[in-house]
Amino acid sequence: MTLPARATEPADPILPQEDPIIQKARQVAESFTGSLPNFFCQQMTTRYQTENIKQGWRAMDIVSADVAYEDGRESYKNIKVGGKLVNKPMEEIGGTRSTGEFATELAGLMSPETGAIFRKNGQDTIRGRATYVYKFEVPRERSLWRIEAPSQLYYPAYRGSVWIDKETARVLRIEQEARSMPLLFPFDTVETSTDYDLVRLAATEQFLLPVEAEALNCQRGSSLCARNKIEFRNYRKFGAQSNITFGDAQQ
Repeated sequence: MTLPARATEPADPILPQEDPIIQKARQVAESFTGSLPNFFCQQMTTRYQTENIKQGWRAMDIVSADVAYEDGRESYKNIKVGGKLVNKPMEEIGGTRSTGEFATELAGLMSPETGAIFRKNGQDTIRGRATYVYKFEVPRERSLWRIEAPSQLYYPAYRGSVWIDKETARVLRIEQEARSMPLLFPFDTVETSTDYDLVRLAATEQFLLPVEAEALNCQRGSSLCARNKIEFRNYRKFGAQSNITFGDAQQ
């Protein structure tokens, strides 16, 4: 399973709802995703499986990679599975995987072209920040969420929740779940969540970037589910002369 942007002609925009919080969050999201610099980070993905969620999860392996985000695209190098270097691109690694956390997911949800319908759903606190919580729904015909399985892909309708910082209107968390997956598609449950925070890429610059994410899918007609827990570490802005060494310290 992978989650990049949909490669289609843009749909006609749907005008934003009149809710001023959503309008401001759209503006802030567009500003941040449109001004992200090129950077490096390390992605650590712990993969789990279970045949009964109530009985807990079994850790399968850890996939690590050095990620370069350059001109709006991410690329992966030094990919290791279970500590062993693999000579395959990320899209050919078996098992559950996800992409798009750096900008695609946030930009897609908040874009007027997606036509998400937002409904206020209370308040919460995320990482010590007071937030507004909104439920949202995205119709299938405007979905940018691409879900892949062997020899198949699908752009589902989806729904979820978004947490918006009261003070800054930044999106701090997105949860989403696919709806009405086709009967012939191998997954009947697909869910993701992404947590964002301000990350310092240089001495005086901070950017809203993902710090944690999860992806879940369950095979149709069975109780077998897979879950990825993803951490993004050691963010570094890069320029013409960058020497990057990844270590254990988290930024």
